[in-house]
Amino acid sequence: MFSQIKNTDLILAPMAGITDMPFRKICGRFGADITVTEMVSARGLVEGSEKSFRLLYIDEDEKRTGIQIFGNDPQVMAKAAKIVSRYRPEFIDINAGCPAKKVVKNGSGGGLLSDLDNFENVLKAVVENSGVPVTCKTRIGFADDYSDEIIDVIYEAGIRKIAIHGRTVKMGFKGVANYDWCKYIDKFPDVKFVLNGDIDSSQRAMELIERYPESNIMIGRGALGNPFIFEKIKKAMRGEPASDLSYEIWFDTIKEHYDLMLKYYGDYGLILMRKHVGWYLNGMHDSKRIKDFIFRSNNYEEIIEVLRQYDRD
Repeated sequence: MFSQIKNTDLILAPMAGITDMPFRKICGRFGADITVTEMVSARGLVEGSEKSFRLLYIDEDEKRTGIQIFGNDPQVMAKAAKIVSRYRPEFIDINAGCPAKKVVKNGSGGGLLSDLDNFENVLKAVVENSGVPVTCKTRIGFADDYSDEIIDVIYEAGIRKIAIHGRTVKMGFKGVANYDWCKYIDKFPDVKFVLNGDIDSSQRAMELIERYPESNIMIGRGALGNPFIFEKIKKAMRGEPASDLSYEIWFDTIKEHYDLMLKYYGDYGLILMRKHVGWYLNGMHDSKRIKDFIFRSNNYEEIIEVLRQYDRD
């Protein structure tokens, strides 16, 4: 069992507006084995969108980073796969689970699950035109639980690594993630499954790792303001006792995150960092006062000093 657990990868889930290069590097430093970019519009790439191409950037010292693309047109997805392959990511991931209304309405993301014939065509188009391995991130269903059929479609397209979020598309992020779909794992012995949904603690991660040691673990919202979760899970996997997060590590991590954001985005990084600071501060004492100040400030030195003094307060 322990040897199997040691082979379990911890993966940072792709999240729009969140898993940019700075956040991926922070999570990697704390033990994320694999990271994935924000979802990139296939049509945006084909049409030469500067915004879409910027999302393809992977820093030279990032390891095992994949690029996720989304779209609903097999021909466009095929062209996008060729474009992305030139950037040599670890893999191309197909988004078949995003529940955002504007994405689903267009038949992309989770909308692919409402038309499995087109879904199959999209999958095959990417597989046949990609120069790197292809994975897929999906949900247990569109409105109902029929993940066995969804997995069949993905498998027949030639994909052998599948991440499944334990909610339907219609659920969005409401309710509780359902892991009953794991009963299908044994049906596909040559597939590496990735478990996703409501993994927000080392305890929850270990429950799944011990029950399904042949699978990987993907963490999304559980890492918001908490990149330390990967290190906590790694310690639990090694059988080491849990330890409290020190203020020094918390502060140094936020400062490093700020520095990466400023280096990558320039001054705009201060604004983009606000949501992350909000997550870092969630549940902490007097956090509203600190958040209010930081959300109004455009002065890096002032923000860092307020955070530096926070422990003394």
